[in-house]
Amino acid sequence: MANCCAVATVIVSSEPNATYALVNDPQHVVFLQQRCRIYGSSEVSIATASTAPARLRLALEEMAVGVTKGFLRLEAAVICAGSTTICDEEEQALVEQMTQEIAGNVTSRGPWRLSLRRHDRLRVYRDLWERGYVVTFGSKFGADFLIYKDNPKHAHAEALIMVKDYEEEFARVDIVSFCRMAKMVKKQFLFASVQAIEESKSDDEQKDGSGVAMKSIVYISLAYALLVSRQEERNLA
Repeated sequence: MANCCAVATVIVSSEPNATYALVNDPQHVVFLQQRCRIYGSSEVSIATASTAPARLRLALEEMAVGVTKGFLRLEAAVICAGSTTICDEEEQALVEQMTQEIAGNVTSRGPWRLSLRRHDRLRVYRDLWERGYVVTFGSKFGADFLIYKDNPKHAHAEALIMVKDYEEEFARVDIVSFCRMAKMVKKQFLFASVQAIEESKSDDEQKDGSGVAMKSIVYISLAYALLVSRQEERNLA
C-alpha cells in the first residue's frame, strides 16, 4: 500500500456500542493484520460467499487505534444510484464526529455518544496495543480482551483482561469466579482500570500533545487471589 492507510466503511447504529466498520479491500485487510496487529473478525456476505474474499469487521476499539495512529481512515457508507455514488452529508458528518470522539479529541454532546465505560475500554485497548500485544475480544471467556504476543491463529493468549472502574467495588465471589476461569483456561487474569492523573499536577502536565487530559492505566493481577481460592478449596475438602 503506497499510502500506508487502510479505509473502512462505518456502519453507524443508533446504539453507539453497536457501531462497527467494514474493511472491504483485501490488501487493506492484509495491511491491518500483518503490519498493524489489527485482526478484527472476518465477515462473509452470504450472497457472494463463493466468489468474494471475507471482509474485515472492526470494533470501536480497533477503529480508535487505527484512527489515532493514522493507519486507518473511516468513511460513511455510500449509496449507489445507477453509475454514480452518493454519500449522505448527514451520515458523513456523523462519521466525522464519531471519529473525533473515539480518538479522544472531543466528547460528543450529540445523539451518538459513548459511555464512560466504553471510553475506558478504548483507552485500555490502545494501551495494550502500544505495549506490542495483539489484542482481541474475550467475551467467550467472560473477559473484555485477550492479549497475544503473536498472530492469534498461531499462538495462545497470554492473559485475560477485565476492564473495571478504578473505584468500582465487586463481590469476593466474583474474584473467585474469575480465578477459577483463569485456572481452567491456564491463563493469567488481569483487571485493568483507568486512573485520572493527580489533580495537583499543572494543566500542561495533565494533557498529552493533542490537548486531551491524560489518564494512566493500572493493571492488577489475580495471581494472589488465585492462591487464596485454592486454599479455601483445600479447607472445604
